[in-house]
Amino acid sequence: MEARAAKWPDGLEDRHAEPLTGRQALPVGLIVLSLVMAAGLVGLAGREATATVSGGGMRLEWHAPTVIRNGEFLEMRITLESADAVGRPVLGIDASLWEDFTVNSFIPAAVDESSANGEFRFEFAPMDPGASLLIKVDAQINPDTLGGNTGMVTVYDGDQSLVSLPVQIEVLP
Repeated sequence: MEARAAKWPDGLEDRHAEPLTGRQALPVGLIVLSLVMAAGLVGLAGREATATVSGGGMRLEWHAPTVIRNGEFLEMRITLESADAVGRPVLGIDASLWEDFTVNSFIPAAVDESSANGEFRFEFAPMDPGASLLIKVDAQINPDTLGGNTGMVTVYDGDQSLVSLPVQIEVLP
């Protein structure tokens, strides 16, 4: 009996079924994927931190990622704690900090929203001494953002600045 040649689809031949040798056998894709996964496991992407500053009778706490990949979703938590009464608490966030961000939710909703002096401003109900306000922001960094964003987060009583905190978010590809 005569051996029959394998029937391959168009463009494939017996040589395509032979084992890879030498440089061809180097699993470059597997190595690159392993390095990316290892970087994520050791925290080179997706790190979060909490920063706190006090002044003017107000304590401001900012919790958010410090390093994140572009296109990812993130959560920011902002806590305001007043030592004194605050008649018009306003949270100011530099537009540069949220440049190329898409804000999906902002809870609780502000009583009033505006833009002034390069800031997004969110006014809330008056705060009594010892009162606390937790604000949760869910956002996504636009996929074309690289490098990162910096800006100030400021708490006002009306137009009077109470306390400010510099914030930086590094964005990796």
